[in-house]
Amino acid sequence: MPVIKVYHHGMTAAIPPRKNNHERTKRGVVQGWSKSAARNNTAWLRSVSPESFDNDDEFGVAFTFTIRDCPETSDDWHQVRTNFIKRLRRLGMLRLHWVTEWQKRGVPHLHGIVFFSNDSCSLFDESGFPVSLSSTIKGHWIDVAGKYGASARGQDLKLVTDIKGWFKYLSKHASRGADHYQRSSAGIPSGWIKTGRVWGHCGDWVTNEAVRINASNEFYFALRRIVKKWRLSDARSALKKSPMFINRDGWMIFNPAWLSAKKRISSARKMLKCNDFKKSQVRGVSEWIDSEQTLLIAEMLISQGYEIYVPDEEGASSESA
Repeated sequence: MPVIKVYHHGMTAAIPPRKNNHERTKRGVVQGWSKSAARNNTAWLRSVSPESFDNDDEFGVAFTFTIRDCPETSDDWHQVRTNFIKRLRRLGMLRLHWVTEWQKRGVPHLHGIVFFSNDSCSLFDESGFPVSLSSTIKGHWIDVAGKYGASARGQDLKLVTDIKGWFKYLSKHASRGADHYQRSSAGIPSGWIKTGRVWGHCGDWVTNEAVRINASNEFYFALRRIVKKWRLSDARSALKKSPMFINRDGWMIFNPAWLSAKKRISSARKMLKCNDFKKSQVRGVSEWIDSEQTLLIAEMLISQGYEIYVPDEEGASSESA
């Protein structure tokens, strides 16, 4: 039976196997981004409740921190990250999400978003960016990662003041799968026997379990078609808003946002295509559609006669129009 899971910031739809005899092995050495790690990271981020954010009393800083020289082992990289998080706690950190990814030259870098209360900073620039705090955060990273060539020039911080900023962060970093070039096993530093954890979070995040909908096959097929059209429309809208070229340091280069939209259009067009008829029937979908829109789509399909099923008191599924 098809299962639709509705999160705050996304949805998934799939037909789980009728019988699963697979025996899970004990967790061993973590060797980079696996499909499971990427999926778990995405599911957690989608489950974050808007209640986590108090726009009147807090702000966030999205960051990308780099180093020049690769640590000899993943334990060294883990120590850098741990020391940095300890310093963020002393600054008054409310919550943090981070991911480790790889540069093409085989060196790790850290993406993340950290939230503070407004009381943590008393000095803001004309654009509203917390000057003293941002320089302090960057200084702490240079202190803990300085032995690996971290410099002020290679670090990037952006202000997040509302829930829309959180969504921008999600769309840029959270939707990457295990096959993304910055998460590919080919980028893992040579000599590293393990990588350790590749993502994590801490602080007062508020999360909720996904709403689960058991659906008929007809409901599932109709939903997939709508999701495909939604993704295509959303990508085309992003393409119109993004110029093809941007000026960077006096050079005209392709706009990364434009390239991303073009790639997403191509992906949307072929997302349900499959030469194997049996596989095409069970092909799932995963999209960053917020819960209100997903539930509205479900209500529309129900009103058109498509069926979903709800469990009765004994746990069996009963039909519901």
